[in-house]
Amino acid sequence: MKKNDWILIGTLFLFGILLFSGFKLAETIRSTGYVYAKVFYKDTLVLMIDLHTDEFIVYDTEYANQIDVGRASEGIFYVPGSISQDMTELYTQDSYALEHQIQGIKLLVEDGKIRVVYQESPKDLCELQPPTNSSLEPLVCLPNELVVNIYTNLSSEEFVPDAVLE
Repeated sequence: MKKNDWILIGTLFLFGILLFSGFKLAETIRSTGYVYAKVFYKDTLVLMIDLHTDEFIVYDTEYANQIDVGRASEGIFYVPGSISQDMTELYTQDSYALEHQIQGIKLLVEDGKIRVVYQESPKDLCELQPPTNSSLEPLVCLPNELVVNIYTNLSSEEFVPDAVLE
């Protein structure tokens, strides 16, 4: 490669770093101090979680009966996901999931971040994503038709846990 190629690559790399830093700064400026995760299954908002208090809202959708929040106090939420295999691996790791015959994805909220702990997909790529609390880094689990978007610019009035379905 020529010297000009290296200069171009270096310039583009620096531009990328500056651009990403700018996005992070904008996110920080717009942040309200509250961090929420909105869980979408098949493009439908099914669950919203406050990542600091583990409070949640289960939305009244056709998937509401597939959401299990029995371990929400531990930061564990079970949400629907497209299953291509049986749930044997989850059942060997999680007696609660076995007792309740959970079918879907296990999410964990810990230290103000959310991550996918268990899911069924061909390469288990969803579990490899790092925990997130940034709106720039959503959790995307396409084989399971699940997306977890993070919102840092919502006020506490926009999160009303009284609407929880039981």
